[in-house]
Parts: sequence; C-alpha cells; structure tokens
Amino acid sequence: MKKKLLIAIVALFTFNNAQAQLPNGSIAPDFTLTDLDSVTHNLYSYLDNGYTVFLDFSAVWCGPCWGYHISGALEDLYMNHGPAGMPNVSANTTDDVMVFFIEGDGNTIAELNGNGSSTYGDWVTGVNDSEPASGLTPYPIICTDGTLNSTGVTSDYQIGYWPTVYMICPDRIVTESGQSSSPYSLVNCPPPASSDNDARTFDYAGETLTCEGDLVPEIMIQNYGIANLTNLSIEVKVNGNSQSITPWTGNLATYATDNVILPVLIGLANNDAVTIDVSQPNNYTDGDPSNNPTVAFNVQTATQNTHTDVTVQIVTDAYGSETTWDITDANGAVVLSGGPYSNLSAAGTTTETPVSGTLNAQTCHTFTIYDSYGDGIDAGYGAGSFTVTDGNGTILASGGQFTDVDGDAFKTGDATTVGVNDFTSNLSVYPNPVKDVLTIEGNYTSVDIIDVSGKLVLSSEATKNINVKSLADGVYMLNIKTENGIAVKKITITK
Repeated sequence: MKKKLLIAIVALFTFNNAQAQLPNGSIAPDFTLTDLDSVTHNLYSYLDNGYTVFLDFSAVWCGPCWGYHISGALEDLYMNHGPAGMPNVSANTTDDVMVFFIEGDGNTIAELNGNGSSTYGDWVTGVNDSEPASGLTPYPIICTDGTLNSTGVTSDYQIGYWPTVYMICPDRIVTESGQSSSPYSLVNCPPPASSDNDARTFDYAGETLTCEGDLVPEIMIQNYGIANLTNLSIEVKVNGNSQSITPWTGNLATYATDNVILPVLIGLANNDAVTIDVSQPNNYTDGDPSNNPTVAFNVQTATQNTHTDVTVQIVTDAYGSETTWDITDANGAVVLSGGPYSNLSAAGTTTETPVSGTLNAQTCHTFTIYDSYGDGIDAGYGAGSFTVTDGNGTILASGGQFTDVDGDAFKTGDATTVGVNDFTSNLSVYPNPVKDVLTIEGNYTSVDIIDVSGKLVLSSEATKNINVKSLADGVYMLNIKTENGIAVKKITITK
C-alpha cells in the first residue's frame, strides 16, 4: 500500500481518502472557488476561453508540497504564460495558461500564512525559518477550511496523496502532470473545436461483466463542435450484428459531455464482441471522425454454478487498515464482509483469519475488495493478496495488484449441487509432486496454474504434457476448464 510517506514526520500523516487519483483522460469536474483576495474563479470559464489550467493540490503540513511550491516552477508558469492583464503576469505572456494553488486538506488561512506548528511555512510569501524568500506567490491561493471554500473540490478530484498536480486542457481532459520543473513543456493540448458538427467519444468505461448474460452498455459523448449538439445516432452491435440504434437528443454546448445509457443487451456469451458507433451529429456527417472511433469491448461472463459455501482469504500488507471487502447479492445487499485489518508494526504481510459463509443458491454475487488509499494490497512494501474460493475449491476471485477496488462476479448453483467435482474423476493429473513436466489426461479445454497468493503464473490450452520447469517450488492450484465446468486440482512442484 503506501510506498512513500509524503511528510517527514510519520505521526502527522492522517489523510484518508476512499478513492484513487482521478484517472488521466477523465473529464475535469467544474468548480467555482474564491481565492485569498476574495476573487472568484470558475474553471470552465478559463477552459472555454482557451486556457490550459494547472491545479496544485497541496497540504500545509506536506514536505514535498512545500518543496515544489518554493521551487518556482508554477510561479514561472503563471508569470510568463498566464492570462494577460491578471495580477503579476508578464506583459509578454503567451496568454494560454492559468494556475491555482489549492490547499485541499481543510487547513486554515492562518496556517497558509505560516502560523502554527503543523505548517511548513508561509505559503503566501514562500518563506519559512530555513528557506530563503522566493517572493509573493503570484497565482491565486485557494483555502478549503470552510470559510471561503470547502474540501468538496478535493473529493471531486479524488486526491489520494499530496501534492497532486493536474493539467486540464481546454477540452476539459485531465492529466496528472506531477512535480515538473518545466510544466509549460507539458502543454500539448488538442486543437480547439473547429467544425460545426463534431461528436467525440472516449474509451469504454462501463460494465463488461455479466452474470445472467444481460448487460447495459453506456458511452460518454462530448460535443467537439462549435454548434450546440442536439442529436446524434448511437448504434450497438454484438459480433458485428446490429442490436439497437439509439437516437440521442439533448443540448450540449462545446466541450460539454453526457453519459448515455443504452438499451440492455441480452443473451450474451463470454468474449462476445460489443461495438458502439456514434454518427450523424445534428444530422450531419461528423466533422472529425478521428476523435470518435468505434468503441469496443469484449464481454466477460461470471463463473457459473459455483458452490454456495465460500471462503475469503486476505493477506494484508503493512497497511491493513486500508483494506475492506464485501460480497453482495444481485440486489446489492451485503451478505458477507470483512476488514479493516490491523496495521503491522513493520513492513511485511500478515495472513488474516479466513471468513467463510453460505450464500443463497442460484443467485448472482459480486466480491469487491477496497483499498482506501488507492494502491491495492500488493504494492511492494509488504505485498498482500486476496483469494475467494468456493466449497469445491474453485477460485472465484484473486489478486492483489489494483488501485482502489477490485473483484469479480459469480453465480451460485443449487445448494445440493456437488458441482465441478462430479467430473473430476474423468481427469488424471500426475506426477504429484512434479519436477519438470506435468501430465493431464482427460477431456479439457485449458488450464490455469495459480500460486498460493492467487496469482496466475501459467496458462495452457489442452495438451497432455505441460512444462512447469520455470515455476518455483511450492503448492499450486490447477483450474482445469472442461465442457461441464472447472475442475480444481492441487499440485506441488519440487525440483
């Protein structure tokens, strides 16, 4: 989890957030904020006027934040490239950038002015007891202590660590720019809208996993045209066959967006190819087809006919208090849960007591694991893992490397169904222990070999002999896929 502490004194670190960073390519949430000089600023107004906006989210107690603040990088960016006529901006400005410093942790104006034991210095003038004066901070400073603004902007931008510096192009797309010493070199935004009628699409971010074979696709559209976007056509195909044509209507100004929920797809199978095409903005040929390519994804179906008994095994890293999980039914009700867990006193991992339960039969369920810091439980500083196993030994979900959430879906079978073990007698796996070559006899389609942490280490299509020489000594689970389900076998590799 936390690989690096962002302040010198560990005891001061109290920041928690239930989300990861806002992903690159996201649409920037709009805001209206008031700076320390009582000037009100609206983000979209700057973007609509062609400015690229930099947001420095920092906290007064954060050492790296202070270091970047007094480096002068954003000071130079604002003074030489900021809006013409704004305070402290050079008369020779390129007039294409705006900069904001946002103290996003709810600390006070007094602390911004260097008063108090938890602040690194005077953020307004850029000085403290050990740093030379760098001059008055030239760009607007935003305080979120609830007096002028709240920490709502911090939540909107999903700040998971300090400092976080975002660059937002006029098309409202967010990129995390980091603590660059030359941030102006990063300004490479797409050309402004130029066609009257131009619809833009983005990579698919909706659901791809289905339990019953039904799925509701969705798509984000943006008006990249000069004229308001009032209508367009959205066609959904499965494996090249048209399923629906949706006549979208609305009224989007330039760069405005809308998330469109499309008609449900039914009877889907695993790996079905779904494509979504957007055309005819305002009943015209799209002015720039290059920014609205076909959106595509492959359907994933949940594991079927699982045993109703499940066991959840968590191996936490050093920051177990960040880890929670739950299993929900088809109605979203939590039927099993666990965490948060104890933090370790030193770097390392700890295996938590497994949680077991019996789920309703013939019901779709979803296992979800959460990391409140946004770096999963396999971060290199005491790598953790999770494994969900049913009563037949089938692994329903596993992993460790994720951001803020991970998991998988599955559907239980009948409570009396023995399930996959019914057909394991038709399979023969030997030798066990195995040294170099594993033999699998019987009818099967593929096999996955998974280590004790739940990590997939080897996959193979159906073959009698599988070379496992590259795998380390230890215990492994085989998920052997057959026409009737998944058979699970345990093997030991010993060189």
